[in-house]
Amino acid sequence: MRHEDYKQLLALEAVGALDEEERARLGEHLPSCAECREELREMSDAAASLLYTVEPVRPSAELRAHVLARVRAVDPSEVFVDPSEVAASSKAADPSEARAGAPSPTVPRDLRSLLGGASLWQIFAWRPALGFGAAAALAAVVLLGLTSLTLWSRNRSLSEEVASLAGRLREAQSETAGQREQLASARNVEELLASPGVRVAELSGKTPAPQAHAMLAYDRATGRAVVMATGLPPCPEGHAYQLWLIADNKPLPGGTFKSDAQGRGHMSDSLPPNHTAPTFAVTLEREGGVPAPQGDVFLVGTAKG
Repeated sequence: MRHEDYKQLLALEAVGALDEEERARLGEHLPSCAECREELREMSDAAASLLYTVEPVRPSAELRAHVLARVRAVDPSEVFVDPSEVAASSKAADPSEARAGAPSPTVPRDLRSLLGGASLWQIFAWRPALGFGAAAALAAVVLLGLTSLTLWSRNRSLSEEVASLAGRLREAQSETAGQREQLASARNVEELLASPGVRVAELSGKTPAPQAHAMLAYDRATGRAVVMATGLPPCPEGHAYQLWLIADNKPLPGGTFKSDAQGRGHMSDSLPPNHTAPTFAVTLEREGGVPAPQGDVFLVGTAKG
């Protein structure tokens, strides 16, 4: 099964609606997938909280009255059969007794043989109470079936609601994490810009991304630096953008960062304190960084002051 197939089983497992085969397959997958285990835990918590809001499902009074009326309308006399006729017909149909000169039908028969030759409706006719009891049992089975169908439908609805709530919870958590990261970044930039020895460099986009732009702020005394870029294309898999300090035409490697779907990138770095590099550049390199630039140059700028 694909990973997406297992994820579709999580909501049903959270409300206990999986059959044994599906639960076994999911149980084999969960130990090796932290994502599915976390999603199942969230769905199970949501399902547990929803159970307190479910109202009991009862069959309607009209349905119960209709079933009981149909049962009471059955007339046992319409299907009554004389037991002696059943015994006689059963005995006459036995070829061994016919050949041996069987005695008169009035000879007592074994009760087991008598019941063996009778049909279910004939037994109900001899004992009307049994027929009424069977009809009542049938009515109870019908009511139970309708109740089970209603509960199954409600379970399905709840599983869909649990999946929806879990999805919205993940979206909210992701959005909250993004907002926290942006807030931390803003505070970091604010603190850096308030430093007395801060310098700022504006980096402009080059041929691969002429629309790109970035600002680099750093404190010469401590080497603390922040880069904020916009308009950068998404990084290919296994690659990242890398910052370079260029002094006397010699590039010194800095940290790496990636851009998001909107082309925005952010990085906090530590540059060599009291360095004299007047120029900064950003290139696309292998993820993790390289000691010397090899990829295309996306941004270049010079420090002010």
